[in-house]
Amino acid sequence: MGLKEELGLDRPIKTIEHECLLNIVYTGTIFSKLSYKFFSKSDITDAQFNVLMQLKYAKNKKLSQVDLSKRLFVNRADVTGLIDRLEKGGFVKRGSHSTDRRVNLLTITSTGLELLERLEPEYFKEVNKIFSSFGEKKIKDLINNLEKVRQQIVK
Repeated sequence: MGLKEELGLDRPIKTIEHECLLNIVYTGTIFSKLSYKFFSKSDITDAQFNVLMQLKYAKNKKLSQVDLSKRLFVNRADVTGLIDRLEKGGFVKRGSHSTDRRVNLLTITSTGLELLERLEPEYFKEVNKIFSSFGEKKIKDLINNLEKVRQQIVK
């Protein structure tokens, strides 16, 4: 079923480029709804999950808020609130930088790691299910094409 039918549009979409853009946006919206549904059963949001994943897999298990904001899919202004809520829940800890007092270093706590141990397997199971019919070549092609789209946007 095409996007025209999925959305119940009365007329065809004018250009293939516009149809492609609408497909990307609509797919992103569906992913957001699916993500909300998945994380609503846990103690955290999808953005908080991303923070915990970044901290868990960071080279030194520590990141500054600036470094973290570069790795996330949220606005920089939202990072402080995210960290505040995760710290309040006991999932992350703020610490000082050894040479720069202005920098907070974030680390994941044992509570945060326990939460990820519970969520990660189910999360990756759901992600794999979504792409199970694609095969590796089609997934790599999709990744490459989306990277090209982003490169066109940020030119």
